[in-house]
Amino acid sequence: MDNKKLVEVLLFSSPEPLTQVKLNQILFDGESADLKSIVEDINNDYANSEKGLKIENIGGGYQLLSHPEYHLYIQRFFNNSKKVKLSRPALETLSIIAYKQPLTRLEIESIRGVECGGVIKTLIDRELVTIKGRDGGMGRALLYGTTQQFLERFGLNQLSDLPKLKEIDMLMNDGEIPTEKIDETK
Repeated sequence: MDNKKLVEVLLFSSPEPLTQVKLNQILFDGESADLKSIVEDINNDYANSEKGLKIENIGGGYQLLSHPEYHLYIQRFFNNSKKVKLSRPALETLSIIAYKQPLTRLEIESIRGVECGGVIKTLIDRELVTIKGRDGGMGRALLYGTTQQFLERFGLNQLSDLPKLKEIDMLMNDGEIPTEKIDETK
């Protein structure tokens, strides 16, 4: 096995610095590798091919890092891909919008039974909901719908990938099919 490739893969995979002790534990009996010299070789390869990566000695081991000029881009990337943390009212409102879109704030509030203006604003700020247009009725109220970012954050390809309401009802009833009253006169 090529120890240089192994070290590179371990550095790429590890969230913490790779130490000589850790490398020795990973290698099979009888195998040995000088981590410091392997890291120097890899760093030379990176420098010669002008990679955006380098290996630094951190906390008694080595870690694969990006060059400082890319930190702003990495920060932007992670700011845009944060985990979605929503309050219960926000999740309820988002669910209503996702399943019934496009709909007005008044329609959302009539389903939830409470005022939703602040929650809708939060969902818009988080780019999960957007204004899709205006209603044709009196007052021409704004119509709300979900965004492409909503699909991405919830791992959906399209809105039809949302679970059907019947499936949700089944899950809520511990997998039992909900019993409906059957009209025996038909």
